[in-house]
Amino acid sequence: MREYYYEMVYILRPTMSDEEIEKGIEKVNSYVERYKGEVLKVDRWGRRQLAYPINDYDKGYYVLEYIRTNERDFVKNMENFFRINEDVIRFLVFRLKPSEVKELKEKLAPKADENKGEE
Repeated sequence: MREYYYEMVYILRPTMSDEEIEKGIEKVNSYVERYKGEVLKVDRWGRRQLAYPINDYDKGYYVLEYIRTNERDFVKNMENFFRINEDVIRFLVFRLKPSEVKELKEKLAPKADENKGEE
């Protein structure tokens, strides 16, 4: 079976509390798993200024995730989820190129391998 790697960026409402943001990220991750995806890395960028107002918000909480899946319908399912989720004001899901996948795997490689080289 072929593996697909995706980079997923979404912006949560800035009015959410820290607890609500964590619950929102957990909710997204549970849907990733429901659609047979695996979250490789979650990178919280935090609250940032938007380039232009979206739904009367001028700021948003940015989250970047790297996903691995074998499902071809993964993107379609996630886009449908994001469209109906009121906490997400914008999202973008795109597939990584093979060279980007190689970089990602190197970045996510366990640090133990680096320590072995020093001994």
